[in-house]
Amino acid sequence: MVAIPSGIGAGSLLIGFLVLFLVYMIVIGFVLWAAGEIVVGRRVTFGQALGIAGAGTFLIGGLLLFLPSLLGLALGFLLFLLLVKHYFRTGWLGAFGVSIMSVIVGVVVIFILGIAAIGLFTLPSIPTLVI
Repeated sequence: MVAIPSGIGAGSLLIGFLVLFLVYMIVIGFVLWAAGEIVVGRRVTFGQALGIAGAGTFLIGGLLLFLPSLLGLALGFLLFLLLVKHYFRTGWLGAFGVSIMSVIVGVVVIFILGIAAIGLFTLPSIPTLVI
């Protein structure tokens, strides 16, 4: 059983979850869109990438809930390839290329967001002159 912290109401918890889920969908959608643009070679839309992110999140999450093993991971990856193949209208090799490129683009995006977060949350210091 999961205990809700005493100072946080269920409504605040739900709103926080929805905000984090929207941020997750936008970031993952951008990563998939960029990978699709690079690999597929034709114009893919951000809506198609959001479709993959949304459907993949719930379908693969449900699959892993009922089959938490290496077989579940393999079937989840196959399901992801099927989603990319369907939404981006590409073949199996193109779907595999999009999955590889999405990992690369994701690492770059996380690196850039990390650099931005370090810049946002550090205080500037005034250099001292040592004589």
